[in-house]
Amino acid sequence: MLDPNYIRQNAEKIKELVNIGRASSEKVDVDLWLKLDSQRKEVLLQLDQINREKNKLAERGKSGDVEGLREDGKRLKEESNKLNEQLADITTQWQTIMDWIPNIPFTEVPIGKGADDNIEFKAWEPVNGYLPIEKLSAAEGSGEHMSKFAANGGADFAVKPHWELGKALDIIDLEAGAKVSGSRFYYIKKEGALLIMGVFNLLMRKLIQDGFDPMIVPVLVKERALYGSSQIPGDADQIYKIESKYLEDNNQLYLIGSSEPSNFAYFADSVLIEKDLPVKVMAQTPCFRSEVGSWGKDVRGIKRTHQFDKLEMNVITEANIDKAREMHEYLLSLNEWLLQTLKLPYHVINMCTGDLGYFAAAKKYDVEVWLPSAGEYMEVMSDSITTDYQTRRLNIRYKDSENNLKYAYTLNDTGATHRLLIAIIEHYQTQDGKLLVPEALQDFVGKSVIG
Repeated sequence: MLDPNYIRQNAEKIKELVNIGRASSEKVDVDLWLKLDSQRKEVLLQLDQINREKNKLAERGKSGDVEGLREDGKRLKEESNKLNEQLADITTQWQTIMDWIPNIPFTEVPIGKGADDNIEFKAWEPVNGYLPIEKLSAAEGSGEHMSKFAANGGADFAVKPHWELGKALDIIDLEAGAKVSGSRFYYIKKEGALLIMGVFNLLMRKLIQDGFDPMIVPVLVKERALYGSSQIPGDADQIYKIESKYLEDNNQLYLIGSSEPSNFAYFADSVLIEKDLPVKVMAQTPCFRSEVGSWGKDVRGIKRTHQFDKLEMNVITEANIDKAREMHEYLLSLNEWLLQTLKLPYHVINMCTGDLGYFAAAKKYDVEVWLPSAGEYMEVMSDSITTDYQTRRLNIRYKDSENNLKYAYTLNDTGATHRLLIAIIEHYQTQDGKLLVPEALQDFVGKSVIG
């Protein structure tokens, strides 16, 4: 969440977030928040005055001046209870509005309402490398310049979608997933499972070399972890809540949609030391999303599902915007390293204000792979700077070199998901229905051709 002082001093900037569609006009009433903030301060001052009067009564009692002491004490208690009730009601409304105020976008974030206003700033394909700047544009402008058949030797033929070739090679089974769990579930089998495991293994080894600490984390978490990482309240409709009388200690638990809540909540209420920053952690977990609002979209295949695996990278660093930008570019370089190692064509887009997604993001890159069968890009990775938005909610601080306590900054990165299997099937299939194994994965998979 934002610092309340920032909201008080920048109310017009918060209103602008509503005007450009970054914040909900129904949830973020800035004028009401300012009114509640003023009322809250007034009640707190009155409570402070009552506490001072209570202290005076205590001193009177010690001195033996007890005349009217009980009546005055009773009156002050009643006034205090009434004011505390008012404070609780005001604070609930005050906090609810603040919970719906998103992070402030960086100046380089494009102003826009949706995907069409995102800006391409980088595109790469296996034959020619990075495309020249004149071939980039808004949204998906570079798609027409992508080499569609570089991975399979340049043969030009009609590419089969992943669900069709995956079924033919017996490496993806959608019917069994539906039978066992319902729609939007799937089985990845045999060499298909080895391919995606190989991708995770490839990236994980790179991250360990780069100083990331591996974590095995809970996939069921309390609400605070989701609130702290800003999945709640904004994305609450995407989260599965566990309804069971058998939950230990009557905890209400939720399934994670990313290891980010688990990773950052590990450091909740911690005070780190600046010399130990940045803290870099990673975790590969199953992830769960309800996909509310996506009915009718991407219903075939494994692109948009209720359960998927993800390797997530999360970073805690000092409160320095320039260093946060440097770390953001470094995380992007890891994504690019993986895609270039796999020889998959992709582009990187700077997400506009209306398409930043979850509330914590102050700046966000999406990395998307080109799909020749559909003639469009598919998001496979996402990198975000979240400044101190999450650390304020989770109370993650650090001591700087002068022993001052500050809220840390956080960044997060989707390193790899099962969607990369889609991209491999699209780019490595052969005209006779086989699937070449990317060179970087051949040792892990144990063969160079599937089928």
